[in-house]
Amino acid sequence: MRFAPRLKMLGTVTLAAAMSFCISGCVGAIVALPEKITLRTDQYKALSARSLTPAVTRTAQSTPAREWCGLTVWALVVPVPLKLPVCRSYYEQSFGSDEFGNEIVLLNSEQKVASPFYACGPFMMLGPIVHGYQGNALCGVFPD
Repeated sequence: MRFAPRLKMLGTVTLAAAMSFCISGCVGAIVALPEKITLRTDQYKALSARSLTPAVTRTAQSTPAREWCGLTVWALVVPVPLKLPVCRSYYEQSFGSDEFGNEIVLLNSEQKVASPFYACGPFMMLGPIVHGYQGNALCGVFPD
């Protein structure tokens, strides 16, 4: 009779350990933060190639749209969102003058909320199957 509580506790610990090894999912997070991408136009590159410094004279921006950004934590199967609609997405063009004084587009920029999926778990060794996976056998990030 003295061994019953110890045996019960040992059974509980063994069951908890066995269940933790059998979890087939991943625990991770989705991080959604604004990312700004600026691309130089061919006209910009042509001015730079002629040793002329491209100067931005004005910028036109689309109407910004509010987007949800923040963090979503995956606790086994249940997503727990920690997001607010405080980020802005927009598209803009920066204009300047060419060597003749004509207005041209120098830069195209876009700010949007990207949300890669960061994950860790026992089966992350299968992550490289997905194109664009970056990480190792324990943790990594999946593309959008």
